[in-house]
Amino acid sequence: MMRSEGIVSVDHHQFVVGERDAEYLETVSHGTLLESGSGFVSLYTGIAYGPARITVSLLDHAPAESDPVAWEVAEETTLAAASEIVVSATDGNVADLSPVPGGRYRVRAHARGRDRHYGQEVDHPVEHYLLELWPDSTGADLTVATLHKSDTAWSPRTQVNESSLNKDRVYIRDGSGAVVTVPPQSSEAIAVREKLGEFGGKPLTPALEAVFCSRYVAGLDRDLIDRIEAAAPERQLAFARWCVHRAWERAGIAHIDWLAAVLDDMDAGRPADNDFIYSFDARIRLDEDPRITRTIVSGLPASIELVQQYQALHTYGRSMAPDVSPLQAAIEAFWYAAQTYGMDYEELTAAAHRDFFGNE
Repeated sequence: MMRSEGIVSVDHHQFVVGERDAEYLETVSHGTLLESGSGFVSLYTGIAYGPARITVSLLDHAPAESDPVAWEVAEETTLAAASEIVVSATDGNVADLSPVPGGRYRVRAHARGRDRHYGQEVDHPVEHYLLELWPDSTGADLTVATLHKSDTAWSPRTQVNESSLNKDRVYIRDGSGAVVTVPPQSSEAIAVREKLGEFGGKPLTPALEAVFCSRYVAGLDRDLIDRIEAAAPERQLAFARWCVHRAWERAGIAHIDWLAAVLDDMDAGRPADNDFIYSFDARIRLDEDPRITRTIVSGLPASIELVQQYQALHTYGRSMAPDVSPLQAAIEAFWYAAQTYGMDYEELTAAAHRDFFGNE
């Protein structure tokens, strides 16, 4: 057994446990304390910014049941890491705790104190987290399971959240063009993914290879991504803004006053809002706005369904960050806008060709 205690810096209601280079925005499953992805788990905090106290215990076997008196919430998932596991802030700043060797683990996270200073910035630890890891031989997936919960932090406030998604099906079109669902690992789904992986019949250029989402967009519409790449940088940024508008309109949030103000700032060239770049605070506010109804949208071909309004937020957040290139901004904005449309994404590609690139 190994036990390590320390302080981690919280940024935008979150900190990360996983491989140093894990893409922590690429999440697979969400709870109200944990979210999971390839090589990492992230923990949702009550405070928005500041230090939090964490204890990490590496165990030989599964622990006893979580104590609902000592801990206000406990959730469990799986963490598989090829390299050592560290605790870090979302900016990559690693906390002073002993690393956990790489491997496949079940992870049980506990928290208390998240309701006391919710949404605030603090200068001393007011929340405590316990993370227990033990070797996993069950083959369990990355689904987050809530063991018990008595706090209110990150509680669902509308009728749809990630736990509502059906992960046992993906969407494809059959021979007649109708949208149907099939199991994720069915031969039909695999054939669709293989076709998408052909990138429209020609390899990606080096510039496109450098943008991760290109491999997905190229499969959806190779002509469009080539037109995006050929556009001048200012035109690429304009296309990213166009995609944000289309996604927010599709998700039914563009008219909400505080979201409309973000669009106005974006169109005026004012600096991007960090709350929207990282999505965490914006997502909380979206969840709490009674005028907004979250909806489930079918995934893109051979992909699982998604919460439409969250994908719309990502369209802005993943394309408007100051450190992304114009090409990356354009491609990532289109990718998340397409996810906002789901299997109707061809409406978006047709509009892009017609309304944006029609005179080029």
